[in-house]
Amino acid sequence: MKIPHKSAFESQTFATDRFIPDYGNRSHFNGIFDSAVKFICDTQLRDRSLYRRFAAVFGTGTDDSNRGWRCEYWGKLMRGACFICAYTQDSELYSILEESVRGLLARQDADGRITTYSRECEFSGWDMWGRKYVLLGLQYFSEICSDAALLDDIRTAMYRHADYIMAHVGRYGIPINETSGHWMGINSMSILEPFVRLYNLTGEQKYIDYAAYIVDTGENGDAPIFRLAAEDRLDPCQYPVTKAYEMMSCFEGLIEYYRVTGEEKYRRAALNLGRRVLESDYTVIGCSGCTHELFDGSTRAQTDDDFVGIMQETCVSVTLMKLMAQLLRLSGEADFADAIERTFFNAYLGSLNTHRILSVVPGNDKHPELRGFLPFDSYSPLRAGTRGQKIGGLMRVTDSEGSYFYGCCACIGAAGAGIIPRTAVMRTQDGAVLTFWLPGYAECTTPTGKYMRFEITGDYPVGGSVRICVHLNAPERMTLSVRVPAWSRSTKVTVNGSAVAAAPGYLKINRLWQDNDTISLELDTATYAVLPPDREAHDKYIALQRGCIVLAADARLGFDPEREEVFPVDPEGRVRAAPADHAEIPDLNICVSAETADGSIRLIDYASAGKTYDAGSLFAAWIRGRSQSSDRHDEQK
Repeated sequence: MKIPHKSAFESQTFATDRFIPDYGNRSHFNGIFDSAVKFICDTQLRDRSLYRRFAAVFGTGTDDSNRGWRCEYWGKLMRGACFICAYTQDSELYSILEESVRGLLARQDADGRITTYSRECEFSGWDMWGRKYVLLGLQYFSEICSDAALLDDIRTAMYRHADYIMAHVGRYGIPINETSGHWMGINSMSILEPFVRLYNLTGEQKYIDYAAYIVDTGENGDAPIFRLAAEDRLDPCQYPVTKAYEMMSCFEGLIEYYRVTGEEKYRRAALNLGRRVLESDYTVIGCSGCTHELFDGSTRAQTDDDFVGIMQETCVSVTLMKLMAQLLRLSGEADFADAIERTFFNAYLGSLNTHRILSVVPGNDKHPELRGFLPFDSYSPLRAGTRGQKIGGLMRVTDSEGSYFYGCCACIGAAGAGIIPRTAVMRTQDGAVLTFWLPGYAECTTPTGKYMRFEITGDYPVGGSVRICVHLNAPERMTLSVRVPAWSRSTKVTVNGSAVAAAPGYLKINRLWQDNDTISLELDTATYAVLPPDREAHDKYIALQRGCIVLAADARLGFDPEREEVFPVDPEGRVRAAPADHAEIPDLNICVSAETADGSIRLIDYASAGKTYDAGSLFAAWIRGRSQSSDRHDEQK
């Protein structure tokens, strides 16, 4: 069966977006990306019991006792699964998702409520947050649904679910920012996104009016995050509320609202927020927050030894990728694409629990000890540390099948991989844009509506050689835009063997394209020293990067966190490094031997480091040490 992928829930127009995803066309990528998708599908997305158990908590009041967030699990998992299913066209996965949706619909009550909170406790704690995820899960499944009758049932359920919310929360009911005692209510306000999407589907004014109410609260309420972003005087860590995941979710909704209204101030606010995050709260591995899940100026704080404990949450990594994808579509600015790339190949892939380490939840007088597997780790260290330190968003559930636990980061994880095929190749008003060059193929539609296919070969992201062969049914003049990443300090681009001048950003190539035309890129994947943004830490920590991949030291290859490493660098910041043997760690993407003042040290890609979840693979992206001019090093020798 062909699994459809419709965009009825999105307002897509070149009047507001520079790039538009070409839903409905196919892509398939090999290598690192394919391995990640297979791992996620095998260990999570094809597990029917997960969806069954996540749906079973609805209608039970199970979150009443601690005002919990078990209500988010189903929708978060469903969204990521739908992204992946649209990409893989996996009929088995589709059948699992359809079965789960039918099971959830059976849980709605007479008034259309689909919630884990009783009437006595509703609209408190994380109830609105959970209702948001119910809507999103149903909406994203609707985009791939192939059963017309089921689609009608889903839409009816969404309308009833949303109408019940509007009847109780709003200008004449409970203020939306008072439906939660957490984070000044921005978790509840993030329901903005699915309400705008409902308007796009139905055209009913009541849904966009409700969205306008939420936006007004976000501009003039106690947490005026939309107004502060529009004013652009503060970094996100200086806002009255700094919870990263929830705040970015609100801005995803604001972008959808802008696409409907066309009000420039909302576009400006979203872009300001995104740029501020990348400037003030974005780390070497592509995540935010050194104080657990908060914006906290982590660009500078990432090498501050006073910041200890859990940091760099996977929920933040995935939501950051989602927000950057929205901003990329909105602006066409390559900085946002560079950010998605850094996050995906470092923080995100690093969170995959590829060694399948079991988590242990200690027991107490009320609950037994639980052991289980989670496919995603929740937090990622930057300085010397271990993975698996804590389960983010941990909740226990006891049902007819027994007791189990799960976490928020495990539920959201699949959506991160799903972002890549949605952004790798997109349409532009006068052609197409190629952002990521994973080996494989991607289809697209030309400006005149004809079929186009890109065959991509090469060794990206580990290497820098990329070849893109363009396949067309008929010649067509258009502009193909190819991203030249900022990390590539010297990039060579040719079209059919003829050189084209290239600089960081999107290289626009306008010509009469014909079948089998080729674009080749040679990207700079030398190893470079990365100095801390905080100048006071320049003689204390150093990181190394090879292309978009951050290198890490790992105890399995002799890493000693107390030893200071001095890396000679040339005038361009390059460190001498060469591929190295890695028999101790067979399952990695890259290993290099980097020259130091006292010999050499073997480093591996951050995504492969620390995977034993214990001191045996203690690892670090920021290595204790510093850089040294190679001229000075040669004199000393």
